[in-house]
Amino acid sequence: MPPLVFLVMLLALTARADAESRLELESGDGRAGPLSWRSASLVYLPGGGPEPDGASQWRLRVDGLAWQDWRGSVAIDCAVGGLRAGLPWCHQGEFEWLGADGAGRLAGRLLRPEGASDLAFALEGDTLTGSLSWPDPSGSPLPGVRVMLQGFDLTSPPGSLVEAMGLSVLEGRLDGQIEVESGGLSFDLALADGAFDRPDGLVAGAGLAVSLRGEVEDLGDLGELGFSAALSQRAGELLAGPVYLPSPERPLELELSGSVADGRRIQVDSLALDDGGLVEADGGFTLAMGEGGWRLAELIVERARLEFPGAWRRWGDGLASSRGFGDLETDGEVSAALAWRSGDLQSFRVDFEAVDVRDAAGRAAIDSLEGSFDRSKDDLRAELTWDALELFSLAFGSSRLAAAGEPSAWGLIEPLRLPLLDGAFVVERLAVQGADSAQRSLTLDAHIAPLELSALTEMLGFPTFSGQLSGSFPGVQVSGDRIAFSGGIDIRAFSGGIRLGDLVIERPFGSLPALAAQVEIERLDLAELTGAFNFGHMEGEVSGWMRDLRLLDWRPVAMDARLYTHEDVPSRRISQRAVENLSRLGGGAAALGATVLRMFEEFPYRRAGLACRLDRNICHIDGVAPHESGGFYIVEGRGLPHLDVVGHRRLVDWPRLVAQLVAMTEG
Repeated sequence: MPPLVFLVMLLALTARADAESRLELESGDGRAGPLSWRSASLVYLPGGGPEPDGASQWRLRVDGLAWQDWRGSVAIDCAVGGLRAGLPWCHQGEFEWLGADGAGRLAGRLLRPEGASDLAFALEGDTLTGSLSWPDPSGSPLPGVRVMLQGFDLTSPPGSLVEAMGLSVLEGRLDGQIEVESGGLSFDLALADGAFDRPDGLVAGAGLAVSLRGEVEDLGDLGELGFSAALSQRAGELLAGPVYLPSPERPLELELSGSVADGRRIQVDSLALDDGGLVEADGGFTLAMGEGGWRLAELIVERARLEFPGAWRRWGDGLASSRGFGDLETDGEVSAALAWRSGDLQSFRVDFEAVDVRDAAGRAAIDSLEGSFDRSKDDLRAELTWDALELFSLAFGSSRLAAAGEPSAWGLIEPLRLPLLDGAFVVERLAVQGADSAQRSLTLDAHIAPLELSALTEMLGFPTFSGQLSGSFPGVQVSGDRIAFSGGIDIRAFSGGIRLGDLVIERPFGSLPALAAQVEIERLDLAELTGAFNFGHMEGEVSGWMRDLRLLDWRPVAMDARLYTHEDVPSRRISQRAVENLSRLGGGAAALGATVLRMFEEFPYRRAGLACRLDRNICHIDGVAPHESGGFYIVEGRGLPHLDVVGHRRLVDWPRLVAQLVAMTEG
């Protein structure tokens, strides 16, 4: 141990054969290589003859001993010992190792049986025993060391040593042996009930049952060391950042071998991982020391295979949960290979075989995904097929995706058709630019082949609409968390048209998604529209707009909206229920007695409409024309029975208005 260097220097200068002599030395602050100390003392009582009868007694104490982050003290009391060939020896003695401020204690005894050349040592309780063999002058310059552990308590070492390892907790029982011989090191250890934790809580383990064996060669060569190791984990939980590994059902096996060069480069030439058949991988990696510490210089995965759902539950679920996609249901098999060097992806390939993924929150699902994605330094190619795809309750049928190009710029090589009910969503063109950079962007042209609205609204859980839905989506641009529909969207529904212009969506899957658009409505059939929303029956056609529409978290926060009917439509009638609902929205009443109103089911009207300018959660309401009372017409009647609906409430609390609309359509 390093303090013995200090002892050897003193003994070499002061050893005497006078049996009655006594030597006491004290030292203040000192340093020897990486070691430093605050004070040291030596008491030496030389013996009167050859060992063991003439053996000497010596005591050494070093306080404030420091090595890197460790602080503490060392005391050795050798009752029978001496000096031979410049090195101390001890037939019988005791030692104590204390951490700073009493944080941890190791104590034990030293013993060299008569006639033996090795120095034996043991901790109190004999949980750690070992021996030290003096080196052969013609062989390795390092002594031989053998350490045996039997139920060694990992809470025994000083707390400062645990802190020096970057840990706040270290627990468990250790069995096995460590041996240094002929310039090499070998170890065979078993950990039971192991636990560790870092102060930040990001890396931890509990209930660990692990065996570790390996060796290090050419220990005396300062240029390069060769090593190999094999680890087997039979039980225990592990946490590394967002990755949580529950206790394995079958042992996790890890084998690796490589070398360390100049203490600044660790190269693992061979690595094999087998996590109970759920995850298998072969490859290697290189770590290099730089100005900012250790960094990954190279990673090679020659073969990796993941068997779902087991592999996902152990390795993927924790990471996905931190991204908001926890509890995914998975099945199938994925295999992959990868080569990465100095920050540059050289190649990557992943193959899917009967892979199923389903989000428990109902946001997305895919069934029987097959095919491959292959990316080299210069080329990219993807060929994927699936039987079914679900996105937010939209159930698409089987499809095929084929794409190719360069890693930084690729696109579809044929249209992607996603069947939906009796129609389809078709991506005619898709191009990705800057795919390998932070400035990646995507553009596409798409259209909706006509869909029956009744079946689509039933699928989405909406009120049943009649008619057809179709539309075109030219010039859609996706960049980061922003989707811009530069070409606008044209939708055919309710026998009319809806156009969305200047549509921009931000953070669609993140927190507080936002939407901005200009909406134009042209001649929607009121009978179809009111029938779909259970608002009350109206006949005619309605047009209007929602200008400067702004949604936050999918709720309107600003708009200037107006809806109005057309007077050139022959059949314009409104039901009693629709009259009552419009009256409530405008804070007005029908200009017809309640008794008379109940006598008729429907009324002819000349024109009808409502306007709302939403600002700071207040809806500023208006109608189709001013009324002489100071109010406004919501419905202006014609013919007999003549009915006018006049509103008087100009300012309405927006959340209250929305609640009223919901209640009306559910009534």
